[in-house]
Amino acid sequence: MRLKILISMLFILFHTQVLSNQNPNEDQINQNNNDDDNHFFGGEWYVSWGYNKDYWRPTDIHVVQKSLNNDFTVHDVHAVDYPQWDTGYSIFTPEITTPQWNLRIGRYIDAKRNYALEFSFDHTKFSSVIDQNAHITGTIGGQSVDMYHQLTTAYFRYDLHNGANHIMFNIVRRFSLAGEVNQDYSLNTVVKLGAGIMLPHADNSIFGNQNNNGGLAFGNWFGLTSGWWQLNGITTGVEAGLQFVFWKPFYLEFTFKEAIAKMFNVPVYQGVADHVLIMSELILSVGYTFNSR
Repeated sequence: MRLKILISMLFILFHTQVLSNQNPNEDQINQNNNDDDNHFFGGEWYVSWGYNKDYWRPTDIHVVQKSLNNDFTVHDVHAVDYPQWDTGYSIFTPEITTPQWNLRIGRYIDAKRNYALEFSFDHTKFSSVIDQNAHITGTIGGQSVDMYHQLTTAYFRYDLHNGANHIMFNIVRRFSLAGEVNQDYSLNTVVKLGAGIMLPHADNSIFGNQNNNGGLAFGNWFGLTSGWWQLNGITTGVEAGLQFVFWKPFYLEFTFKEAIAKMFNVPVYQGVADHVLIMSELILSVGYTFNSR
């Protein structure tokens, strides 16, 4: 009798173990579904391309030209962006990088794919408003000044046209609002926080003297103190908006971004400039997701 009971108990235990192996728990399923996530090129990657509209806060531009005995500040310089959609460019022309554009490349890093690391490039443009009146203080030609002057093209023009480039690495958080993530007609909200460098192309004229960064030629593309694009600042920003999967794996993303940049050693004629940029940016992008579940 005891032997029968023991055999029955062993049978029940074995049968339970078999059923357990045939029906893994949710953690095991998640682990199996995310095996690829353990590899750098596995998991969910995405890339997006879009365009932006920029709004700039007034900035104090400090200019130092030692050889000319100039050390002055132009206060509250107003600026606008330069999207160039009204100059014959469109998204259907070969020169898609001429307007103000945005690039995003990222990878989700957790099992639930809520958090991502992202590389972002924001090609924004800063153009000082021509003919505005500005307060100027400091030293010009060795003489102390405290005056208001009209910023004509011949007197003071300050542009970052090609462009005021924000290059950042972001931490991304994605929240599901409607539907299943990455499926057709699903809607998410995304929040991004990042920091990085400014790589602008300075184009300015001060008292009729144009700066010269050389031509856009091989060997003169990038530099610290010379080159078409120069490392002239650091930047940080926060971005938030909506992401809509209209046809898996394609999605639309509309976001609003606030960024602040400290600019330094921006090249001007026989000198440098420094100032702070505060930008509000609207971004509309189309993206593609790799290995989306």
